[in-house]
Amino acid sequence: MKDYFPLISEKFGKEEAEKRVGAKISSFSGLLTREAAAKLIAAEEGLIQEEFSPIGSLGKDAPSVSVRGKVARIFPMQEYRTGKRSRSFVLRDETGEIEVKLWNEDADSVRGFHLGDRLSLRNAYSRGGVLNIGYRGKVELEEREAVLGPSTLREGTVSCMGEVSSISGMGGSDYFSFAITDGQKEAQVSITHIPTRGERVAVGDTVLLEGAEWGGKELKMGEHSRLLVKKNSPNIFRGALESAEVGPETSKLAVGGREFCLETASLVKFLKLEGLKEDISLPAVAGMKLDGMKGARATILFEEKGGRRLVKELSLR
Repeated sequence: MKDYFPLISEKFGKEEAEKRVGAKISSFSGLLTREAAAKLIAAEEGLIQEEFSPIGSLGKDAPSVSVRGKVARIFPMQEYRTGKRSRSFVLRDETGEIEVKLWNEDADSVRGFHLGDRLSLRNAYSRGGVLNIGYRGKVELEEREAVLGPSTLREGTVSCMGEVSSISGMGGSDYFSFAITDGQKEAQVSITHIPTRGERVAVGDTVLLEGAEWGGKELKMGEHSRLLVKKNSPNIFRGALESAEVGPETSKLAVGGREFCLETASLVKFLKLEGLKEDISLPAVAGMKLDGMKGARATILFEEKGGRRLVKELSLR
């Protein structure tokens, strides 16, 4: 075990550190080693920086590990006769990749993950080369994968969202082809792995393509790519958040070239500002928060009321 005594000595001085270590050992009825006591004190004082293990260094069996990486693949939910359910995904860093399996309520959280998202796993345990999250374990989303539009594509592996503008259909049995647009530019999409997946899309649908390869001519959907289809309805609109004007009673949002109105109560709930003190300006705080969200992809459920598009539900990614 690493010796943490020098850390606490540096903060408290050697004499005081010795007293604290002795007191900590006594509080555990003498069952704690000197090294373990020093580590506990260092952790309590915030002197230990959390250490993440390289995925490539993990063994098949380990009682407690913390890792960090990006989601490289997501598998379907598995249900068992016992009533339990599990869902797995692959986490990858610069050194390797590993399967992560979540159970029951934790498995439901995978619905919120997307290819390319950066996650951290703390206090996981490895069994047979698969990471599991026990009662002490924790999964945190650190960074969302950027979602691009056809007009902002860059070469490499990307996630792209757009509206289906045309469908070419099956190219023999090798691929399915269609086109998407973000209102500024169109991009061709080719599904080469299980091309029949493309038969789910229709013109006007909004699709999210995850793990697609863009080489400048078309988005290629391979074995590990994901196609998520969102059927459009007249009262659902999706686009990039362009600007926001916060008023005392109603705010105006410009999304994808259209204007929507958001009542103050809905704005406060969306931005989680319920606890804002009365002497702090809501328009100022909300305006700063929304300004930092510009460019995010918005999904809006709205209703036409008094000649305005009134937002009922709002989500940003």
